[in-house]
Amino acid sequence: MRTRNGLFFLFLFFNLFSLTSIAAVPTPPDLLILTEDYAPFNYVEDNQLKGISVEILESAFHHMDMDISRDSFHLGPWAEGYETALIRNNTLLFTTARIPEREHLFTWAGPLFTDKKVLFGIAGHETHLTSSDITSYRIVAIRNDSGLQLAIDAGISPDQVIVAETPGQAIAMVENGTADVWSYGEMAGRRMISKYAQNPGLFAPFMEIATVDEYLAFHPDTDPAFVATVNETIREMRQNRAIEGVSEYAQILYRYLPVECHEADITPQMVTDLVNLTCDAIIINTSDSITRINSGEGPFKDPVNPGLYVFVYDSKGTVVAHADDPLLVRKNFSKKADITGKLYHDEIFEGAGTYGTGWVHYVYTHPARSGIYPKKAYYRLVTGSDGDDYIVVSGRYMSCAYLWQSPGGEQDRSIEIEVMPDGKMVLCGTTNTTMQKDILLLRYLPDGKNDPAFGKNGVVRWAGGAGKDDYAFGVVYDNEGRILVAGREHNGHDADVLVLRYTYDGELDTTFGENGVFRYAGPGNGTDSARGVVVRLDGKILITGEMNSSVHKEMIAIQLLPDGKPDTTFGDDGLFILNITGEGDRYGFGIALDAEDNAVITGGAVRPGDGNSSIVTTRLRNDGLVDESFGLNGTVFYLGEAGGPDYGNWVSVTQDGEILVTGAVADADGSYDIILLKYTNQGVPDPAFGDEGIVLYHGLGYDYAWGQDIQKDGKIIIAGTTEVHGERYPVLLRYGPDGRPDPSFGEHGVMTFEAFGTGLLYGVHLDNEGNIYANGYITKDGKETSLFVKIHGDDT
Repeated sequence: MRTRNGLFFLFLFFNLFSLTSIAAVPTPPDLLILTEDYAPFNYVEDNQLKGISVEILESAFHHMDMDISRDSFHLGPWAEGYETALIRNNTLLFTTARIPEREHLFTWAGPLFTDKKVLFGIAGHETHLTSSDITSYRIVAIRNDSGLQLAIDAGISPDQVIVAETPGQAIAMVENGTADVWSYGEMAGRRMISKYAQNPGLFAPFMEIATVDEYLAFHPDTDPAFVATVNETIREMRQNRAIEGVSEYAQILYRYLPVECHEADITPQMVTDLVNLTCDAIIINTSDSITRINSGEGPFKDPVNPGLYVFVYDSKGTVVAHADDPLLVRKNFSKKADITGKLYHDEIFEGAGTYGTGWVHYVYTHPARSGIYPKKAYYRLVTGSDGDDYIVVSGRYMSCAYLWQSPGGEQDRSIEIEVMPDGKMVLCGTTNTTMQKDILLLRYLPDGKNDPAFGKNGVVRWAGGAGKDDYAFGVVYDNEGRILVAGREHNGHDADVLVLRYTYDGELDTTFGENGVFRYAGPGNGTDSARGVVVRLDGKILITGEMNSSVHKEMIAIQLLPDGKPDTTFGDDGLFILNITGEGDRYGFGIALDAEDNAVITGGAVRPGDGNSSIVTTRLRNDGLVDESFGLNGTVFYLGEAGGPDYGNWVSVTQDGEILVTGAVADADGSYDIILLKYTNQGVPDPAFGDEGIVLYHGLGYDYAWGQDIQKDGKIIIAGTTEVHGERYPVLLRYGPDGRPDPSFGEHGVMTFEAFGTGLLYGVHLDNEGNIYANGYITKDGKETSLFVKIHGDDT
């Protein structure tokens, strides 16, 4: 279905989009077009050739009025195609890395994309490669592939290189020990490993050996005018944004690639300084400033950081100056969107008119890189020396997100995150590998790469013995750096409470519970589940969740000793049950400890006489009994104006003992709003916070929150999902200590992530440096992928 929709969009776009007039050049009469299986650039799916390079080339030919389509492209082994292109005139080979050793062998058109070349190996202690020990490894490379030459350029002796004919052969050599690593493109290599490896999850890229540009390679005797026309057409496909606001090239990339982030050298201060400097210049002499901006001279375009430049709109939304792309001058961008459909130009116009200055997030291409990236722009309204109003804008690319690259076609969700003292991040959730859900743990290094010292290349999977769905909802580390995971396991009949403990290295800790596992089954037939987990200072473990009784579900808390045995001194023989008479289900979703080691639990509960669930918050003393000094007999309820069902999904306790509860309440439209409640230490709504202790976020439709954390300055971060144009996207909200939206965060307190696809964020936590981490999942092309977001403390 995606193929048909993509082609329909492509040909529809042809009707709307026209490039600058390109002089007709005769097509070589015997043009032979060769390619290989190298996804996502060129590959076969559903018996159709597709990919980034395929669409770029087909579209270029269309714009050149050539009657050539992808049906004329021939896919085969790379080595054979390469040799043919060397000896046969009028042969086009793609996608081809342009490296110095090949420069004189072909004529070139492009670039199409920038590709990382890496060494893939199987995870293990002996495969921590560095530039100093690369010469000790046997490397396999495909015949005539750039990975062979690039490995030699990186310091490998030709005697160490084993030549394979196909990726399948190379992967098998690594698996059977004939070779230690495989030199290949990172994106394509991951696809090939998923396709050919016996155990894809064991493979990982251990070293990047080169970054190269991928081109169309023509036999050198091919008509140079024809090659030049292809090259010019591709250049205009990348630059021309006249109709939709984004280039055709960017639209093609977005169909095949996720939005990526990279570490940016440009700081927010550099951006605001450039905007303010430009505004000062426009105030002094508008005409001269616009001329200098359009010439691309400094300081309006930074010669060191090409991603730092300024552009200027007039009051009607027309670009009057652009330091990076003067082709955009005199083009009006009102009602034009970025690649995700976000009307960010209009947000700039509206924000400038309302606030004068502000920030906006969107997705854009990079002048010095391939791919599409999230960007954040600062704008300012200024009156020029000519008396007219202008909006001056500059932006920076953000380093913010990582997608868990599943080795196959799994459906993956990460549900909770924990930042460890050494800066590593552990995510827990589910993976669907064999038509059943298993527990998934991922650990990342501070730079966002998988931690090879944890499990198998940063990944741990756990499946119960019944072959049914198992879930992880909470993760935390204990006082000795071991990792605790709370969730549920299906026993073949129904689900039981589950707690797992892993060593720091990702091995199941057999000294905990029964061989690393604690299970609890309630008295009734139905789902029992652990939702949240915390560790006390004395090492005891406290979980909350729900238990299925013979009548309905009950909110529970269970305390375990450090060895995983129930603590019989807590509650009723180790178990607390929220005592509410009447019918209706009750859930425990979030748990936190206060400074006095009391446990605060939030969730949902149906009170007697109510038809729907209220947000319930209760406080337990450290002996597991209700603290009756809190709220009314130890419990506080909140029911929204729509009458529920309402749920508290996360709870935090401030240093002053005040309690913040985040969740969702039903609204009058039959949907949900995000809610943030603040209670005093006595369990009374804080009248100085929001609207008498209540903050509501009512977006354009369905808004729901699951996670929350508190910054050192008292600001509150909330993670969830929000509806934009009928689709639900991950969102972060930030509020000040008084409950007001923080205008310095995102767009007036709201940061959405349409760039990555539909989905949500479940968890959010901060590290000691104030960086924000959030996790959840996105859906693209019908596949769920774990999303991990990092936002630097100065990058909001």
